[in-house]
Amino acid sequence: MSRQGRRATIIDVAARAGVSRQTVSRALNDMPGISGETRERVLAAAKELNYRPSRFGRGLVEQGPTTLGLVVGRLSNTYYAELGAAVVRACAPHGWNVVLAEAGDAPQPEKVAADLSRRVDALVGYGVATAGIRGGGMPIVQVDGTPEQIDQAGVLELPRTEAMADLAEHLRERGVRRPVVLDHGTRETDERTRALVGALSGLVVGGEVPVRTVHPHEGHEEALPELLAGGTDALVAFNDELAVRMLRALRRSGIEVPSRVRVTGVDGLEISTLVSPELTTLALDIDLVAREAVELVAGMLEGTVPLRGEEAHRRVDYRLVVREST
Repeated sequence: MSRQGRRATIIDVAARAGVSRQTVSRALNDMPGISGETRERVLAAAKELNYRPSRFGRGLVEQGPTTLGLVVGRLSNTYYAELGAAVVRACAPHGWNVVLAEAGDAPQPEKVAADLSRRVDALVGYGVATAGIRGGGMPIVQVDGTPEQIDQAGVLELPRTEAMADLAEHLRERGVRRPVVLDHGTRETDERTRALVGALSGLVVGGEVPVRTVHPHEGHEEALPELLAGGTDALVAFNDELAVRMLRALRRSGIEVPSRVRVTGVDGLEISTLVSPELTTLALDIDLVAREAVELVAGMLEGTVPLRGEEAHRRVDYRLVVREST
């Protein structure tokens, strides 16, 4: 029995042993894929709680392969689409299934993540808060999380401060003094936009770096006169997709890049190398991000990585990739 006097559940055993529900099931059913030390810890916790597995609990292992839930902002964003494909590739060697959900347009994005968590064995969130979900022993990883969240879930941190400083120095060396930051004016862009403004502030003498909101899909050529007014010499887009659209608008308007204005993006998408001029960007290795997130989950399921804390903290850094557009 648990301390509350009710019958102990698999969630109680998972919490006592500091592992996932699936790890408890594997240990109790003598399945492969977990260490001997973890198995003994689970068995000890089950004995302490007088746990008796139900048929449903045994079914957690017997019903089939692990299912990983991935919840992201908007799949219309090329970045999230590429990430989804990378996560599927990273899960393939484990034999896992992947269920994908988008929450960017939902009134309550966190509810989408919470609902998905009830249908999968583990959850990874990117662009949607998942660290606060009560997973009941379920592995949960917050991608682009912060060190302050490590007591709630696994965290894959994506630091960009150093890369943004490198970008600012690169633009300074090329004489940029009037950059403009471009975003879509949504909650998804706020944090990155603020970081770009902070990094570029040293380029502007006696003023702030202006931020201009641009529609994701239309009106880019029409926006150019205002964006370039006052001698703007660099358009710093908050992502590659917007930067590529601005390059197209500039080319159609007969404005030379980089001689008249320089253009940069963030993300390192494949499309950044398929345009002319090729795009300078702050690149993130999406395949590495996917592998790190999946391996964190795998460790949690096996019991070799705790569900939270410093040992469940990883990082993948952005890096500056200089190309023709600057």
